Amino acid sequence: MHALARASSVDSVVRVTGNFASEGPLHPAAREALLAAFDQGWADPKKLSQNSSKAAILRNHALETISSRLAIAVDSIEVLGEPSLGHFLSIAGLFQETSTFAYSAIDKGKIRAIARSRNSQVTELAVDSSGAIQGLHEISDGTVLSLQLANGETGIIQDSFKSISRNVRIAVDATAAGSRVALPDRWDTALFDAPSWGGPSGLAIMAIRNRSHFSYPLPRIAPISSPGSYSLPLLIASAVALENFTAESTALREHAITKLSKLDGVRIVAPQSPSLPHLLSLVAAGVSGENVVRELAAQGIDVDSGSACSAEDLQPSHVLAAMGYETNGHIRLTLHNGTTEADIASLATALSGVLQKLRG
Repeated sequence: MHALARASSVDSVVRVTGNFASEGPLHPAAREALLAAFDQGWADPKKLSQNSSKAAILRNHALETISSRLAIAVDSIEVLGEPSLGHFLSIAGLFQETSTFAYSAIDKGKIRAIARSRNSQVTELAVDSSGAIQGLHEISDGTVLSLQLANGETGIIQDSFKSISRNVRIAVDATAAGSRVALPDRWDTALFDAPSWGGPSGLAIMAIRNRSHFSYPLPRIAPISSPGSYSLPLLIASAVALENFTAESTALREHAITKLSKLDGVRIVAPQSPSLPHLLSLVAAGVSGENVVRELAAQGIDVDSGSACSAEDLQPSHVLAAMGYETNGHIRLTLHNGTTEADIASLATALSGVLQKLRG
């Protein structure tokens, strides 16, 4: 059966009534802009034709919107058609010949892969049970530091930038935070992911604060600063989504914490830590997170489990492990714009029943 037919068949059996999974819908305004761009076609904005001139105007307007909303200079922006590549570029571009590298135990798998590839000294920074990165003040001069602005599983925001030495170069991972959290006073590169503000997948924004501190780490195959190409319609849709983005309600997250923490054997991960308003992790004792996901899905409620950076194979969360939490019953929730207290109540009721069933 064709994939779309299979999807339609599944939808006819189980209607999704509660979406707490990380994949949120494309912002309606972004969807409209994307479809319009695809319908009209697009030209290479670097060429001299009339259509290319129009494309250049659209591109420049999109970049100005992104610059304004993210509080980064227009000339600092690099648009990347491959978000995963952005992690490598934003870090490797800051390395000097004698640089060491530091990252935290809650960084993404992509960052940990970069650490494994380094021949120089590498330091993994621990976190405490609240998710705060430890030892930032001990990082030596000449180090390149990968630092999450906020974690994509727990939502926990890091706010200890002031203790870092002035001679440390900082690559900020803002892919989870998006525009919800302002960049710190000090940063050298910053990476954003368009889906974090309701934009389309397949596009990332990298900002380079001082290009004299950045050395392009890949062979140049053309007189451009970023590799390959990106989709102009995706850039336009990303800018439109960002322009229309409104952060989720912090009150709803607090309501979810209050409601879900009352369930038997459920522990909220670091409920008192500063956090993004839309992300929440919990651990349910005595059950498998994977089984909980399946049971809730059968009732039309989508949630996530396991590591956010390896969700396809439901690997245990290295983030929770680093914080000292049990990983087996891990459930990740995303509170999208449009999620209501009634949705939270339905989730709590369904989750309570699932836990009773699985525990026998």
